[in-house]
Amino acid sequence: MLTLNPKPASEDDDGKPKPPTQIEKFFAVAAHLAGVLWLPIIPITGLALVVPFIVLQFSRVHSEFTEQHAVQASNFQLLMGCFYLVALALGMVTNSMAITHLLELWVAIVSSALGLWEGAKAINGWKSKYPLTLKLFK
Repeated sequence: MLTLNPKPASEDDDGKPKPPTQIEKFFAVAAHLAGVLWLPIIPITGLALVVPFIVLQFSRVHSEFTEQHAVQASNFQLLMGCFYLVALALGMVTNSMAITHLLELWVAIVSSALGLWEGAKAINGWKSKYPLTLKLFK
């Protein structure tokens, strides 16, 4: 578990989750839509890993809703980053650019599709749960 910015103790918590505000939903959606940055059309794939992590660090203090979404997005994008590195390594080992491009395209499509799906959940105020994640953040 990696926690750089811990949550402060709350004094006025009655135990009931408060409905998310529009700004909380915006940042939750931003964390999920970072998955679209894996697409080869957009040449900034590194931001797909950085954006959810930044949202997580700032949301950890302010919003439980945004934190839950940012944790899920960060863990999933880390998994996609691992798959991306495996695709590059397989391409180097097999010396086949076709395999590399096919696997990179698979990472981009899966990350984009699931990011859009989870982003839609965030807009509606629902909890996020990716089908497969690398659980580094909690």
